[in-house]
Amino acid sequence: MQVKTFLLTLGAGIVAGGAIALMLPPQSPVRRTAQKAVDSMEQSVSDMMQ
Repeated sequence: MQVKTFLLTLGAGIVAGGAIALMLPPQSPVRRTAQKAVDSMEQSVSDMMQ
């Protein structure tokens, strides 16, 4: 049960962070850094699932 709660919390945090990042201008260094982090996270999850 604790793992499920952790994953739900993690998912909610990712969604909230993504929503905030979308509000930033595309040229913003913060947005570019956030996009790199998201890309890295997606790659890690993809690698774990295989």
